[in-house]
Amino acid sequence: MNKIDRNKVEKPECLKQKSVAWTKEYIEKRKSKPNYWNWHEYNKEKVAIILTEKLSLLTKYHCSYCGFYPLKENLGSRSIDHFKPKSKFPDLAFDWENLFISCSDCQKNKASAFPDCGAIKPDEPDYNFDYWFEIDWSIQKNYIIPNKDRTRTEQEIAQNTIDWLGLNKGERPQARFEELEKYKSNSIKDLWQWSYPYFLERGEN
Repeated sequence: MNKIDRNKVEKPECLKQKSVAWTKEYIEKRKSKPNYWNWHEYNKEKVAIILTEKLSLLTKYHCSYCGFYPLKENLGSRSIDHFKPKSKFPDLAFDWENLFISCSDCQKNKASAFPDCGAIKPDEPDYNFDYWFEIDWSIQKNYIIPNKDRTRTEQEIAQNTIDWLGLNKGERPQARFEELEKYKSNSIKDLWQWSYPYFLERGEN
């Protein structure tokens, strides 16, 4: 996960004006309709569209979690994710700091779960990939693993985050490896023009 600076994009006006009322309505309606959800409209615009674009700008159209790119060119591959799921944390349903842009794979892996010991949030002011994680560079493994220099509790949080997001699941490690190989042989060296910039940056060194 690359660090996300939440201050680079101003909190949307729709949330400034309406988040409290929408949250109250959501909590109330769930009492009779547990699956109720509505992104609403604001000034005749769909709030989901407003937030999708704002959140995408925060990550330069990368997935907030795995770093997949470009989400911009495939609208079906990106969606608004509640870091803490709204079903378990309804008071955060319209909280700007709880909303992230996500690829479909990360959101599918997260589902409505949340680790008991918490998870690492990429927009925390002191978030640093190298503090929490390292990369297993053994032959074609390319797993993201907890930093072995951290405490046992911190390593548990890191591992839970990795498992929760499915960062080592299926073909994801191989996809990172293939992207790194293409990056090394390409003249385009702007990391943000590639998927997994945090991974490529460390693989190049």
